[in-house]
Amino acid sequence: MMIEGRVVRALSGGARIEFRSGPGDPIAVAEREKAAAPGRRFPIPLGRAKTRVDTHLITYTDGYRVRIRSSGDAPTALETVTGTRTGLILVTDTATAVSITAGTLCHFVPHPEEPRTPEVFRLLILDLFGKEMGRLSLIRTPEGWSRRGDELADNHLWWDRTGQSLPVPILGTRLAIGRRIDRDERDALLAACVDMALGLRPYITELKCLDG
Repeated sequence: MMIEGRVVRALSGGARIEFRSGPGDPIAVAEREKAAAPGRRFPIPLGRAKTRVDTHLITYTDGYRVRIRSSGDAPTALETVTGTRTGLILVTDTATAVSITAGTLCHFVPHPEEPRTPEVFRLLILDLFGKEMGRLSLIRTPEGWSRRGDELADNHLWWDRTGQSLPVPILGTRLAIGRRIDRDERDALLAACVDMALGLRPYITELKCLDG
């Protein structure tokens, strides 16, 4: 399973991510929740103030929405739009996604061979037992979209197309998962993509170069 998230310019002037599982197959869009930061304009600044709360909203094609709240050293919280907390992502030098009802969902760790290149940041996604369940690339340059090297990505030839250059440090995300995922896992994985790409939260040490 492959999910690609491309950062684009929103009509509001800010940045949003459009997630797709294939050409013409949208899954969701995510952008900063308007009430959270009025007047915020594109491009995204690099720094993260410790007291600032970043609030983003994922809206799936079926209308279901997930709010992502991220602030300083506190865990990133996942909520319904009514405010019910559904999960947390605990961030230190690595990150762990936890469901309020199901417990630990997955871990985000640096790729052991090449976690950082000029084109991409690369992470492994581990399951509850520490076994690899997927890989995540954060695209830094347009050339990063055509970067190959993951077996799962090699099965999806259409992902080779390059993207536009935007004045942001992360141009998008590429998520490759080797099995079916449930809704809790999907929400946590896409929330992590949003938190790192739009919120610039460093889930691994190599990402701290974006943290001002």
